[in-house]
Formats: sequence, structure tokens, C-alpha cells
Amino acid sequence: MATTIDHLESHHRYTVIRGFTDAAGLRIPIEATGVIRKISLDPGYTTIFIDWDRDGANGASTPERLTFDFKATDGPRNNHMREYFEKGEVVMPPREPKPQKPAPEAAPEPRAAPESFAHLKGQQPSGEVSLGDQKVACDCGAVFHRTVWPDALNLRVNACLRCGAVTVTKQVGDDGRFTGDSWTAYLTVPTPQHVIDWLDRFPRAAINHGGAVWRWPMSASLVRYPTLFYPADLRVADEAELKAVEQALAEAQAPLSRAHRQIAACGRIPTPPAGVGTDFANFITAQRALGLEPESDLDILRSHAHLLSPASELAAALLLRRDDARAMMIDWLSSSDEGTFSAGIAMLRDSRPLFSGPDDPKLAPALLDILNNLPTGKLKDVPDRIESCLRFEALLVAIADLGASSMQMQDGLRALRVKLAKKDPTLMQAMGLVLNELNGVDNRPEQYR
Repeated sequence: MATTIDHLESHHRYTVIRGFTDAAGLRIPIEATGVIRKISLDPGYTTIFIDWDRDGANGASTPERLTFDFKATDGPRNNHMREYFEKGEVVMPPREPKPQKPAPEAAPEPRAAPESFAHLKGQQPSGEVSLGDQKVACDCGAVFHRTVWPDALNLRVNACLRCGAVTVTKQVGDDGRFTGDSWTAYLTVPTPQHVIDWLDRFPRAAINHGGAVWRWPMSASLVRYPTLFYPADLRVADEAELKAVEQALAEAQAPLSRAHRQIAACGRIPTPPAGVGTDFANFITAQRALGLEPESDLDILRSHAHLLSPASELAAALLLRRDDARAMMIDWLSSSDEGTFSAGIAMLRDSRPLFSGPDDPKLAPALLDILNNLPTGKLKDVPDRIESCLRFEALLVAIADLGASSMQMQDGLRALRVKLAKKDPTLMQAMGLVLNELNGVDNRPEQYR
């Protein structure tokens, strides 16, 4: 902490209101002005040193050191500085310009993609090969390329619906923020062919990242993007057949839950072979979840149902088939354990089979009781947010997904808005958006309508 003497402190301008001579014989006249830069004491605490920039003619200043006896009985001294100095404005020292960072070098673009991948015959390249801006090592065209579900952790797995090739890649590029040259390319990642053959058993998916219901900025785990699933063995001859197949799949999957769409697209997927690395952990999780039953170990089902798990919807669907599903779900939604609560949310948003409809008399009271008992203390270091704001948001998203639009639910949410208006305005707005959605109001910003 900087040293202060009475009202004297560093980086303030002071005016001398009573002339004096310091202990070193330096004469300071009345009305002299200057900016104190440092105040210090000698090791024995017998002398006070004040370094200041004394103002001179034409705006120039001269560094000076003022010296005072700590035990002096007259003149400027401890507890008497106010008699000699009048405090003025803050004057911070000029900052030295930071040395400019060298501009980052543009990431080198990978060599151009080969003109043809026909020689690969659908196999994964044995080395790192640039595919340019396409994601599968084949010549069929990007229109036939789809993601392989459930996607890898750090890599990309894509497949062609025309020739069936499956390719593991990593994305590289430069967004041009610093270099002005933006580009993206996909490089193949050397992967054993028997691992590629196992990944080939998983369904393909087309994810509409622009089609999610607009609510408010929220955790990615709560956002559900419309997704079309394709069986792993599906093949099409041309774009016309692709369009017809996708229309038929969309119609068939429309009435199904997301979990049942996934199950319908999955055939029998064998256990993972040796050599499947951690980058493909999501595929291992999904394969294991497909082999579970409602009577499987509850802890395993709960772990799989966590919103961050790739098998969340599969496990939630199994949990909802248990005889004790309703009571267990409400209990988990009331739990203080984050993982248990997350599994409860996964169940809740797909729990229509447990209730007679949006006006089910047991639905609104149970959820409103949970909402009203969430702690509303201030979230540490975050202004205008309560400590349980994320749990509130997760419950609100599930209520909107369910379409729980009974008057009891709406009245309860309106009462909560009043209760939280001053504590968490963000939640108040979120509840307003959910109420709009339950009443059929389009919440999307004007530019997206």
C-alpha cells in the first residue's frame, strides 16, 4: 500500500499555502505547486521523504525531494501537513506505450486437395491429406455429406450418403481477424481402418443449427437443434433420390421423440474394437446406452441422462419407462446435486407420457413448488443474478418444451416474475418469454421472422 502522511498521497497536485524550508535547506515559497509522486520513510522511521514534480514556467516541471524530520516540533511535519499543503486534483503519471506485438503470421494453408479421391475406394487416407473445404474423402460432392452421430469430441466424423465413405478429419483455418485472409480446410486424421468400420455402424445426422427455438442466450446443453437421422446403411443414387428420402424420413420422424428417432436410425452396433481413442468417447457412450434397459443400474442410467452426455435423451427415455418415473423425476429436480438435477431436467423435457396433458393437475403444482423453493441469494461476483439462476433457466426451458400452459402454471410464473423482478431482471425476462411461448407468441427477433 502507498505511504500517506495526513492528507498527502501520491499522484495528487498540491499547492503550498504557507512557505517553508525543509530539513535539507530547500526553500519552498507560498503558492508553489507540484504533483507528489512518492512518499516514503527511512528505515528508522525518523525522516519523511516526499518526491514531487514541482511546476515551473511554460508548463515544465522539475523533480524535487522534500525532506522532513519525523519528530520535528515546527514546520511541515506529521499531523501538521494540512497547514502547509492544499490538496488538488488527481494527476496520474503518463503511461509508457506498450510495445506493439508483432502481427501474427498467417497460418499456412494446407496443400491443395487432390483432384480425385477415387483411388481411396472409400477408405480412410493413411496420412494427413487436405480435403479442402469438403469433409469426406470422396468425389460424390458435399451435397451428400452428413455428420456421423453422435459426433467426436475434438475431431469430425462425416460420411457420404452416396458412396458410403466415412472420414475422420480435423478442422484447420484462419478467421482472418488479424491477417485479413480467412480460410477453412479439413485435414484427414490417420485412423485405423477397423475403427473407421466401427464408426460406419452409427447413423448419419443433418443438424439444422438455425432452426432451434429462440428463447434467450443459454447453456448449449439446453438448446435442441432440429435433427434428421439417417440409418447407417442408407444410400442414394442422386440428388433427386436424396430429396425424396429426406422428405420421407422427416415425415416418419416427426411424431417421434428425439430418443426414438435415434433408436430408429441405429441398427445393432457392436462393442468398440481395440484402438478406439478418447476422441471417440461419445460413440462409446452412445453404444453402451443403446444396450441399457429401464431396469438397468440406476446410477448408470442417471449418469448417461446428464444433459452433457451424448446419450442423455436415450437414457432419459429409459428412465421415463420405469414404474417410479414420476416420483423419481420430481425428487431429482429437487436435488442439490448438479448431476442428479441435470438428469431430472433431461427426463422432464420429454415427460409428456407421464402426464395427461399440459393441464394435468399434478404437473404445475410440483414444478412451481420446486421453483419457489430455489434459493434466491445473490450470485457471488455477478450483479443482478441469483445463485440458482441456471436451475431456474433449465426448469423454464423444460416447461416450454413440455408446453405446460395451464392457467395454474402461467399464474405461478407471473407471481415468480414479481418476486424476482428486482433480484434477477434476466430471469424475469426469461419467464416473460416462456409465458409468450406457452401462449403461442413468436419470440424471435424481428430479423429472424
